[in-house]
Amino acid sequence: MELSRFEAAVDDISLDVFSSFEDARDDWETLFANAPASAYQSFGFARDWFQAFGHARGLEPMIVVVRNSAGARPLALLALGVSRHGPLRIAQFLGGKESNFNLGLFAADARLDATAVRAVLRRAAHSAGVDLYRLGNQPLAFDGVANPLALLGATPSPSFAYGTSLPVTVSELDARFSSDARKKLRKKQAWLDKMGALVFEHRATGARAGEILEALLAQKAERLQDPSFAKDAMRDFVLGLCGGALEAHAVTLDGRIIATYAGFVHRGRFSAMLNSFVADEEIARSSPGDLLLHSLLRDLVARGVTRFDLGVGEARYKNAVCDETIALVDALIPVTPLGALAAPILSALTRAKRAVKQNPRLLASLTRLRRLAR
Repeated sequence: MELSRFEAAVDDISLDVFSSFEDARDDWETLFANAPASAYQSFGFARDWFQAFGHARGLEPMIVVVRNSAGARPLALLALGVSRHGPLRIAQFLGGKESNFNLGLFAADARLDATAVRAVLRRAAHSAGVDLYRLGNQPLAFDGVANPLALLGATPSPSFAYGTSLPVTVSELDARFSSDARKKLRKKQAWLDKMGALVFEHRATGARAGEILEALLAQKAERLQDPSFAKDAMRDFVLGLCGGALEAHAVTLDGRIIATYAGFVHRGRFSAMLNSFVADEEIARSSPGDLLLHSLLRDLVARGVTRFDLGVGEARYKNAVCDETIALVDALIPVTPLGALAAPILSALTRAKRAVKQNPRLLASLTRLRRLAR
C-alpha cells in the first residue's frame, strides 16, 4: 500500500513512500539492474531478510522511490525499515548485520546532491512519521561512484570491510602470495590429505547446496555457542535466500564437510556472506577455511569474476587475501526535535563501539563476555 505521494522540495522530482515490497518491485528491479550496488541491495535479499527478521523485530517497511517530475521513471530507491524506541521512530537500512554493505540505489543520471538528498529524506520522514535516520555501514563510494548518502556529516562505522580486485589468470593470483605463504598452505593441505580424501566443491546445486548450508549453520552455531544460527529464522533465511541464488562452496574430508563459504555473485563481484569450519581441533589446526578460501578465489578467477569482498569485521584471514581496507561510515540524520535530541546519544554509542572494535584486547574481552552470556 502506498503511504503517500507528494512533490519533493527540489525541482523535477516527485516521491513515493511504500510499505509494500511488491508495490516497489518494478522500480527496484529497474534500478538494481544498473545502479552501483552489491547483492545486498537486491529486491530478493531485502524481502527475504524482512520476512525472516523484520516482522519479529517490529520493523515497518519504508521503501522510498524518487522519480522525475512526470512520476514515471525511478531515479533512486532507499530500502528502509522503521523501528520504534519509546516515542522515537528510527529509519535504517534493511538487512541488519546480515548485510555487509548498505547503499541506496541511484540511477546514473539522478544528479541528487546533498541538498536534494536531505530534502528527499525530510519529506519521506514526514510521510512515514520518522524522527531520525540511522544509516550505517555505508561505503563512501561503490564501483567508483560516490555514495550520495555518505555525504551527510557521516562518521566512521565501528568496523571496516575488506575486499580486493581479482586478476585475469590463476597464475597471476598465485603470484600475489609469497612463496612462504604458499608453502604453508601446501603443508596444511598435505596434512589433511594424510587424514583422508580431501575434495573441494564449488557452486553446489540442489540438495547438495542445502547440505552444505546446513553444515555451515551448524558449525557457526557450535563455534559461536549460539544455537540460533542453526534453527528458526536464520536457517529459513539462509536456505531460502533469493530463491537459491546464494552460492555454496565447501571442502570435505572423507565426505565430511569441514569448511564452507556462502556468497553472491552480482555483476562480476563475489560478496562472501557467511563462512565456517569444524570445531575439531585436529582438523582446524590445518586451517581448512583458509584452504577453501584460496580454492574459492581460484574458482572465481577461472569464471572471470573481477571483485571479491569479505565483508565487515576485522579478522586475520581477511588481511591475508584482501589488499583493500574499505572505510565504512554511519550517517545520523535527525528530522524532528526528538530526533535531534537522540542523535548525539546514538553517535556516542557508535564511537564507543568503534573504540572497542579497533582495540584487539577490548574486543577479545567483549567476545568472551558474549559467549558467557549465551
